[in-house]
Amino acid sequence: MVEYFTPDYEHPISKEELSKADRKTQLEVMETWFRQHYEDPAEHTPYESAEGGYIWIWGGPYDAREELESEFADIVPSDVIDELVNKLEGECLEWAPTSISDNYDQYLLDDIAEITDYYSNFISAIRNIEMLLQIDVDSEAYNCLTRLLYVNVITALETYLSDAFINIVLNNQELMRRFIETNPSFQDEKISISDIYKTVEMIEKKARTFLIELIWHRLDRIKPMYEKTLGIKFPSDLGTIFRSIQIRHDIVHRNGKNRDGKEVFITKEEVENLIEKVKHFVQHIDNQLIDHDLTRRFT
Repeated sequence: MVEYFTPDYEHPISKEELSKADRKTQLEVMETWFRQHYEDPAEHTPYESAEGGYIWIWGGPYDAREELESEFADIVPSDVIDELVNKLEGECLEWAPTSISDNYDQYLLDDIAEITDYYSNFISAIRNIEMLLQIDVDSEAYNCLTRLLYVNVITALETYLSDAFINIVLNNQELMRRFIETNPSFQDEKISISDIYKTVEMIEKKARTFLIELIWHRLDRIKPMYEKTLGIKFPSDLGTIFRSIQIRHDIVHRNGKNRDGKEVFITKEEVENLIEKVKHFVQHIDNQLIDHDLTRRFT
């Protein structure tokens, strides 16, 4: 029997039930189904302007009206479908399939789970940044260079934090369970008795999706994950790094300007100071991972 779902994915609904549901429910269920299967191609579909736009390597483009009518024409009134089509076409006229997104996330996680040299990768990234910091460039371009390197130091940090955590947790079922049980994002979910087996089957997939979508420079979220799942404590003096992450935000998301519209200038010394702080931070974490026998490194 075909089942659809309400937006919270907690309440399955049959074709017969959907046909008798109120208009609001029909719209919600149809939209939930549509977004399960289709997405804006800007999410994952390759784009090449020289080739005339998106390259539909995953399939498509798909038309919202065609797909909705094909699925729901004999279940839901046409004017209800029209309403949802108008909403979706206001967002996007051509849609790509979402199944590749799950495959891509799984591929990416599996790839990260095999990375055992996350510390040496971090050290290599920092050395490259230090070498680039010595390059002689025009004075007008120098601030652009230092800003890019400043951002890259934070990127090296978050890559280490994500690679280490994902590698360790995905390769240890006990730690995966601890992660799920202690993460606030999973604690508020209500599960009915009838959905227990379905939830058990889906929970690790949801946890994996959570990890791949997490913003790893959000140290306020990463810190308790490391502590509760791995028993690893962050250094107490993270004030400088927190401020640096805010500066990174201004550089990346405000084109190098702060909230007041003033340009952000980064000196060579500021990049060097950040490097030292981040190296100390990572060494502090890595020493604990070794002490706790949580690494799987090849020696």
